[in-house]
Amino acid sequence: MIRWVKNCPFVIPGYISKSTGQSTNNYLKVAGYKHNDNDELDSECIYSERMAGMLALFAVIVQTPDVGGQPNPFSIHHAWTWLARIINMAPQAISPLLVQTFLSIAGTAMLDAYGSQTHKLLQAIYSQWLPKLTDTSPLAKAGKSNLTTFLEEYLQSGKIRECEGRNIKTR
Repeated sequence: MIRWVKNCPFVIPGYISKSTGQSTNNYLKVAGYKHNDNDELDSECIYSERMAGMLALFAVIVQTPDVGGQPNPFSIHHAWTWLARIINMAPQAISPLLVQTFLSIAGTAMLDAYGSQTHKLLQAIYSQWLPKLTDTSPLAKAGKSNLTTFLEEYLQSGKIRECEGRNIKTR
């Protein structure tokens, strides 16, 4: 888990702030940016896609039910904790992408586990948290638009489309 958080601080969730005296290169490394073969730093697009991918894996794990009597050490209550923590922080440009990625995978399991409490949380994200995103970068605008559409579909139907592969048929 420590290596995972080192590569994707959003799993906690948390935003990395640049410390006084910290070099930009060191700050970006701590935040999870990588250098490519040409020693160029990740673009915002590449970085955000990688962070969303690592967070998607976390969402898959937390929404996975106990199997064969063995409890999932990162059960659904970790999903609630993650979502509550991220919406209690001021949103950054990448935040809507992360929340939408997380909900598209773990949202159905959260609704199953917490019902109306999840509904209230999703309403709060839509009506209170998203309007706080003032960043106008392309990443922020796209993420906000996608999350808004996702939440509007949920609020109209009362359902989150189950992610493909959530229920695997066994023999």
